[in-house]
Amino acid sequence: MLLCLLSISGAWAQGKEFLLSLAVPGYSQVRQGKSYGYAMLAAEAALIGTSLYLGSEADLLMDESYTYALKYAQINPANYGPEYLKNLGKFNSSGYDADGYNATIRRQAQSIFPGDPTAQQSYIEANAYGEELYWKWENAGKRAEYNRMRNNSQDLKSYGKLVLGVLILNHLASGIDVLRANAQARRTQLSLDLIHNVPILKLSVKF
Repeated sequence: MLLCLLSISGAWAQGKEFLLSLAVPGYSQVRQGKSYGYAMLAAEAALIGTSLYLGSEADLLMDESYTYALKYAQINPANYGPEYLKNLGKFNSSGYDADGYNATIRRQAQSIFPGDPTAQQSYIEANAYGEELYWKWENAGKRAEYNRMRNNSQDLKSYGKLVLGVLILNHLASGIDVLRANAQARRTQLSLDLIHNVPILKLSVKF
């Protein structure tokens, strides 16, 4: 019974170190006197800081683009959806002028329902923007600047996702390092499967 308890205690200790290393990369390595654990901790802090910074800058740029549209596209202050904000950058206005959003909707209605004015009108009423969603850019340059702000915001969000991926890899690297450092690593299986054309990484650990 004593041997059994000692075995369970040892397995729990190793499992605890593994979970700690997954939760806080480098922590277990520092506890074990490994200097590179400090590098893992520093990388974790830097990645978290970078992720927060990119997210904050992305939100700031998106807010700036909205304020810019208030001033140069004459939109009314409101909580607009993403589709509206996207169309705001694609069309010079919301009206029926040559480069207007509603003019595009009217052309679509005529193309989808040729010779059927009633169906065309129903389509226009269902998809066109009303006066409360009116906009008209001062010139093409202002619209281009609005799009630049939004594109830069999206780029920052994409970079943030890449940083998040590196952050996850840092956690996995720390956990696997702890497994390799003890005898339990021989009972670890790492495999890569393909399920519906999606690569799946599987990690099996027996404590």
